[in-house]
Amino acid sequence: MKMVKILADKIFLKLFYQNLTDSKILLRLLTVAKLNDLLIIFELCKNILVGNVDISQKDVNKLKFYEKDLIFLSEKNKSLKNKINLLKRKIELFKTLILIGNDFILK
Repeated sequence: MKMVKILADKIFLKLFYQNLTDSKILLRLLTVAKLNDLLIIFELCKNILVGNVDISQKDVNKLKFYEKDLIFLSEKNKSLKNKINLLKRKIELFKTLILIGNDFILK
């Protein structure tokens, strides 16, 4: 069962990555996403914060601006609706997370 969930997460991450340049499609995907589809992004936020993910200095500098948002996304007690709304409002943060996720998880 866990293997199916991980594969579903990766499939959704690939969908995000394939549509990275089209913000309208990303917003639509976020609108239809379920918790299981986005867990990989939220776990990535947590791992970035604790230093388990090797990222470039350029990405570190981008993410410093969004530190509070990364903390919010990594917290389990926050609602999915609020997390999705945050990602919709801060689409550049979402795009950066997709790029990091592609480099760290999909390759």
